[in-house]
Order: sequence, then structure tokens, then C-alpha cells
Amino acid sequence: MKRGIRGGVEDRWHRSARRGEQVPWPADTPGASSWCTDPRHGEVGTLVATERHGQGKRWMARWVGGDCHERAKSFDRKAQAQAHISQVSADINRGTYADPTRTAITFGVVAEEWFRNRSGANKLKPKTIAGYRSLLDVIVLPRWAETKLRDLQHADIQAWVTWLATDPAARHRAVGSAGEGGLSPGRVIQAFQVVDQVLGYAVRARYMAVNPADGIELPRKRTREDIALSHEEVSRLAEAVPEIRPAILLLAYGGMRFGEMAALRVRDVDLTRRRIRVARSVTRVARMGHVEGDTKTHQVRIVPILTQTLADALIEVVGNREGSEYLFPGRDGGPLTLGWFRWRFDQAAVAAGLTGITPKTLRYTAGSLALASGASIVTVSKLLGHRNVTTTMNVYSHMLPDDFDNLATAMDTAARAAAVI
Repeated sequence: MKRGIRGGVEDRWHRSARRGEQVPWPADTPGASSWCTDPRHGEVGTLVATERHGQGKRWMARWVGGDCHERAKSFDRKAQAQAHISQVSADINRGTYADPTRTAITFGVVAEEWFRNRSGANKLKPKTIAGYRSLLDVIVLPRWAETKLRDLQHADIQAWVTWLATDPAARHRAVGSAGEGGLSPGRVIQAFQVVDQVLGYAVRARYMAVNPADGIELPRKRTREDIALSHEEVSRLAEAVPEIRPAILLLAYGGMRFGEMAALRVRDVDLTRRRIRVARSVTRVARMGHVEGDTKTHQVRIVPILTQTLADALIEVVGNREGSEYLFPGRDGGPLTLGWFRWRFDQAAVAAGLTGITPKTLRYTAGSLALASGASIVTVSKLLGHRNVTTTMNVYSHMLPDDFDNLATAMDTAARAAAVI
């Protein structure tokens, strides 16, 4: 017969005498069902020794976990057992209780469970999934895979983050190259975010009560001034390498992400209406090759062909080609690769006398030139395909006029008019 669930603190060494029970006095040391004669255990003649008398820890805390299963833990002192029961009860009431048997699971096991859930949700791009896998295998799991959840401490995670950011050994282990300092702040933050997400999942799945990664101090990302090219610089860059001239003009005046441009088909270009339909993006994923999917924001947008120079270049590119062909095909007929384009782009930059620029510079240039031409921040946001205007404001706010002078003039005029009246 299954006994009922119990809770509270239990004396493993003693029990109370049953009603009418004739309890013998021990001849020497207490035996099972004889009176305990040790005054340190309590008043002599009031406690009946059990078969576990004097063995192991005396006090056992029993409680029922959130899964309705009984748990137990032994202590030397009654006060310790009572304090444990109080803590467990409070955790259960707050919803922060974690089964101690589950916290014995290693970080590596939970990390793989988290990764399966994330990669199987069909919400992440293949490149994002591959990025998570790389961070786990190269940086995170070598340190934490065998660590039990109950042994994870805030201080240890903080020390690990600091080591990643400052120790050359961290750089060598992660990227295989020597150099001063540790990994870049961005890479350290990415690695920490994976740990934080795994532990957050562990809390939600009731593997542990709290996330020890909360409140970790992270390195500050290095800030840099984004570079925007002028119309003249765009022209110099485009003319430097004619082979990629149309692509440079499209990026500089269309504001597309490189993957969006690489995914364009001939049919996406409407030369009559001077519009380009941006609906897909392509990226190269390790061990998978080129993977085509939705845009970064999972939205389709229409990009205008803003200059006649760009329109003329696209007329030549489109020609009489089939609509299903990539607008800018690679050497194998597939999508244009970033590696090859970057190689030719760097050559163009050198020839044009432009330093410190990358293909991403052209996207920033598109937004900057549009704002300088009088476009509203909302229009620029639509051009670039930002999820919301806030993103555009954060990137380009320094370019917006503050209008304080105009405001001062208007306020002063109104105030003077009121004073005359």
C-alpha cells in the first residue's frame, strides 16, 4: 500500500512511544525500539531509538515539490531542516522552486535541449542557427558543458566573461589566432547571450530557480563613426571597377542589405515604374552553402530607382535576360557571393582613394543621401527596410536638423505679438 505524502521535519534517530507500548531500557547502547539514554538527544526516557539511531544525519526535511512528488534532505540540526522547509515553502509560493534532482543536470544537456527547441521552431534563419551552434561548440560548451546547474555561480560566469574579453588565450582558443587582449566585445556579448538564454530556458523549464547570469557586467562595444559617401565618392567608387559598377550604384542608392541584393531576380526589377521588389535574402551558411529565405524583417518592400544613373545601369544589366535569373549572378550562375564582391569592392576602394569602407558603408550612404535630399525619416525607414522608425532614428538621429533656430524665431514672434496686444 502506498503511503501518503508527508511534509515537515522528521527525527530519523527517534520516534515517540506508541500507546500501551512497553519500551525496554537498553543494557548498554540503545537498540531499535528501546529508550534512548543519551541526554544530548533529549530527555531520557521520552524518545524511542530507531534502527537508524546514531547513523548519518539525524534530521530529515520532507516536502512536496511542484510535480507533486515527495522530496527529502537530511541535516545535522533540527533548525537547519526547519529553515530548509521554510525556504522551500517560500520558493513554491513564489513560483521559483526548482527540484534539486533536476539541478544535477549538466549545462551541456540543457544547452542541447535549448538548441533543439530554438532550431526547430522555424522562426530563425539558417545563418542564425549556425551562429548559435558555432558559439556553443567553440566558446560556451568547452567551459560549461560538464558543469551541473546547481554548481553554476554568478561570480564564475562573471569571471568567464572577463576572461573572454581580456585573455589572449580566449582569442586563440576561439579563433585560432594570436593577438593582444581577448575576443572582441561584440563576440563576448554574443557568447554570454547564449549562456543567458540557455539558463533562462532552464529557469522556465524548472531545472533551476534563478538565473545566475542575471546582472553580469559586459564589455562595452567599441563605438565607431559610420561613414557616408558623397555622390562624387559613390561615382568614383563605381567607376573604379566597371564589373561591379551596377551593384555599387544599387547598394548606394537603393539601401539594400547585400543578401537582399544578391537574392534579386531579373523579374524583380520594373524599369517602367522604376521600382524594385525586395522579397528575399540569400546568405552563405557553413556546411550548407547558399541559403535563400525571407528578408531580415520578414517583410516585402518596394525600393524606388532613385537616380537616372542607376536606371541606365540596370537597363544594361537586365537586357533580354530570363526573369528567373539572378540579377547579379555569381560565376556558377548562382547568387553573387559576398566574398567575391568584397574582393572586387576593396580593389575599387583602393583605386578610388577611399579608406575605411566596406559594402555595408553603401547602405548607410543610401540613408544619409536620402535624408540630405530632404526625405523624411519615415521614408528613409521604408527605403532601408527597418522594422520600425525607431531603428532609423537611432542610426541617423545625428543627421537630423534640430530646428532650434526656427523654433526660437517662431516662439519669439508669437511672444512679441502677444505683448503688443
